[in-house]
Amino acid sequence: MLRFTFEIDGAVEFDRAFNRLDQISDLRPIWGDVAETFYEIEREQFGSQGAAGASGRWAPLSSLYAKFKMVKFPGKTILRRTDSLFESLTGKESPGAIFRPSESELQLGSSVPYGVWHQRGTSKMPARKPISLSEDQKRRIQKAIQKGLVQFIRRQGFNVLEMAA
Repeated sequence: MLRFTFEIDGAVEFDRAFNRLDQISDLRPIWGDVAETFYEIEREQFGSQGAAGASGRWAPLSSLYAKFKMVKFPGKTILRRTDSLFESLTGKESPGAIFRPSESELQLGSSVPYGVWHQRGTSKMPARKPISLSEDQKRRIQKAIQKGLVQFIRRQGFNVLEMAA
């Protein structure tokens, strides 16, 4: 059995097992598609200001900060003042992006230092989770994993039936 777990800031967000596939020792061929699905989900999360994820729409900015942001960064939405966090979570080539594929593990995330404070919240700021997977998003990641595994197995010369949607 292969087990895929997504851990976000120490909390398990996704945990799925795939039976009868424990002989695959190098998962690097599937990580690119899984990462692209994650980046697509993150673009939706930022575009909806959190509403697409499990945690729901992000808390509004304080009135004082909202006024400051309107003047200094007009048109910028929540968590997009400089776009550093957004870019690091929506593409593996972006500055601050973490994309570390290995044979048995894929690490995705952001090295932007303030990202964790938005994920957790602070005593002065509510959590506005940039990564918060809804059940539908978890299914999409699971399907990306399944699709990658099927393609990998077919490249090895095995016939695999299509999986149900």
